[in-house]
Amino acid sequence: MSIFGIVNITEDSFSDGGLYLDINRAIAHAFELAVGGADVIDLGAASSNPNSATISAEEEISRLRPVIAALKAQDIAVSVDTFKPEVQRFCMEQRVDFINDIQGFPFSELYPELARASCKLVVMHSVQRIGMATVVETEPEEVFHSMMSFFDERITALTDAGIARERLILDPGMGFFLGSNPESSMIALRRFDEIKQRFDLPVMIGVSRKSFLGKMTASDVTDRLAATLVAELFAYKKGADYIRTHDVKPLVDGIRVFDSLYNTSLVE
Repeated sequence: MSIFGIVNITEDSFSDGGLYLDINRAIAHAFELAVGGADVIDLGAASSNPNSATISAEEEISRLRPVIAALKAQDIAVSVDTFKPEVQRFCMEQRVDFINDIQGFPFSELYPELARASCKLVVMHSVQRIGMATVVETEPEEVFHSMMSFFDERITALTDAGIARERLILDPGMGFFLGSNPESSMIALRRFDEIKQRFDLPVMIGVSRKSFLGKMTASDVTDRLAATLVAELFAYKKGADYIRTHDVKPLVDGIRVFDSLYNTSLVE
């Protein structure tokens, strides 16, 4: 299992907007997460939460460029969270290790370039399909079945375009990407192993500080570490291949203790 450490180089991300908009602070935080145990640093330079403002592809690239360069200079694996084709082209030019698309790569005109690239592609599902998260009501079971159909269609489209299947990672999406009903996210989390079994592809889980955890615990975004960690350890136990988190060191420590408790040879 690999851990993606989140660095948002944004003004208005839902949990840490503005904290790392300064490039030097973003780089320092990325290094801190790597030291704390992140296998990959996942950079986001444009927020996708329902209350965020739209920024241009040029601005997104200008935020990403120096941080990618700094991480690559230290041989730290880089993922970029972006849904704009122009930014994805830039990421391929920079030879990032992963591109993480909340829309699941809907633009077929980009497929030939994606096929020629070597980075892995995180194909995320969202009920919005196109664009940023919005606040919509959803029926949990319908969302899960729709998600499976979405993955069927998108995997076929990508592989038919010559993109190697082994480069794909599936992400069911969480929080507002599955709707305002927290049960939609809970069902996706409980049943994500069905996604692995059906498609025989690795699955990424990203529940860190998400809205559904806040609704369940009546907690502000600044007070969701415990809820996040429990959900992440659940995902780890069920076989998540990648976990995307803001709080890398607590997750690394939690996994270490979790593994020790299940390894009876260490306590007998």
